[in-house]
Amino acid sequence: MKIIAYAFVAALLLSSNAIAAIKVDNHQAKNMDDVMSLGVIYINHNFATEQEAEVAINDDADQHAAKYFRPVLMREPGSNGNMRVSAEIYR
Repeated sequence: MKIIAYAFVAALLLSSNAIAAIKVDNHQAKNMDDVMSLGVIYINHNFATEQEAEVAINDDADQHAAKYFRPVLMREPGSNGNMRVSAEIYR
């Protein structure tokens, strides 16, 4: 019985880390009264698609314990394939 209880507690702890940050747009970000801005994160990497860039933003937002993120910049002209990504993160 103890083993089942320990397994259940371990599963709960691991599943709490799996919650991803939620992408919001400008309008939603302006209307969120109960959140606090944590700042802006920047990622400079060679992404093939914008979806890959959003996954990287989401991972970085999770590392900062952010609940929401709002992409600010997804591409920089003349970057030779590198995509500069920035997003404001909120808790």
